Amino acid sequence: MIFYDFEVFKYDWLVVFKNTIDHSTTIICNDTDKLKQFYEQHKKDIWCGFNSRHYDQYILKAILCDFDPYNVSQHIIVKKQPGWSYSNLFRKIQLFNFDIMTNRMHGLKQLEGFMGSNIRETSVPFNIDRKLTSKELQEVIKYCQHDVEQTLEV
Repeated sequence: MIFYDFEVFKYDWLVVFKNTIDHSTTIICNDTDKLKQFYEQHKKDIWCGFNSRHYDQYILKAILCDFDPYNVSQHIIVKKQPGWSYSNLFRKIQLFNFDIMTNRMHGLKQLEGFMGSNIRETSVPFNIDRKLTSKELQEVIKYCQHDVEQTLEV
């Protein structure tokens, strides 16, 4: 199984993957080719995320289709449209996705609190209208890694 989480900004995107077999972590930032290679190596695995059914799988598929992930993110979050409605091409991408979020009433942060875990947020605003600095990217990577680790715990 591969646990994953995407973070999307107007000019940057990143994903953190944790492999449950070899316990490796892979971080990909703004590198479409590297993401496509990772997908090809793991497309037969089960991909697990928190709210991945409604968000992360469509960001993955958008990047694999060479779409701007920010536009897909806006389609889902701002326009409140289902991710699958962005493009019919998404249906052609094989993905064995398992969403850990079984109850929409409980977000990841709430579940972290229930478990007594440290709730970590990022100070980097998601509506920032420029490329992230290297310091901001590092902070978002730490935040994203924490979310993936907490998803594993849930």
